[in-house]
Amino acid sequence: MKRIETKRLVLEPVTVANAGALWRIMQMRLLREYQDVPRYSRDDFERRVAARPKRLDVRATGRFEWLVSIAATREPIGWISLRLGEQNRGTAEIGYSIVTGYRSGGYATEAAYALIDHAFEDTTLRKLDACCVPENLPSRRLLSRVGFVEMRTQHNGAIVRGKAVDIVIYEFAREAWEAARAVRSGSEREGDGTHGA
Repeated sequence: MKRIETKRLVLEPVTVANAGALWRIMQMRLLREYQDVPRYSRDDFERRVAARPKRLDVRATGRFEWLVSIAATREPIGWISLRLGEQNRGTAEIGYSIVTGYRSGGYATEAAYALIDHAFEDTTLRKLDACCVPENLPSRRLLSRVGFVEMRTQHNGAIVRGKAVDIVIYEFAREAWEAARAVRSGSEREGDGTHGA
């Protein structure tokens, strides 16, 4: 796993060394509103982090997670993750959460773009999946904005705060990412004067 930097953010791989910072974020209010954030003791969480795979590779299974921090201050404001399961080789599920005070600032979108690029540039993953509850409109808008396509709604697809909830399932195929990247690259070249009349 590698450290990822964007204009405003640093995505630092979660290790035993920084697991405590992520554990503190996981205790904050409202993070469990739309997702099932596990409730582990700090020691148990650090043990789980230590047992995770260390190298992001399509043959690996497990959770790969990055602590999202403001680059200028190094203040942790959330996390973003990829989970690779044994059943769907070549596919990973992306997840993310930003603490309440930093929502609506575009940080989750910026982190998502960076992790999507990393996942497709540095691995042979064929597809990314994402899911969220239908009521989580900000997350649904984010997924559409960064390139995910809504596929279907799964009845009772997840447990949130002890209750079964429906989830909307999204997909982002490598081919769609490659096409979007080509458009972005073309726009950047036109914007810097290297193309055109």
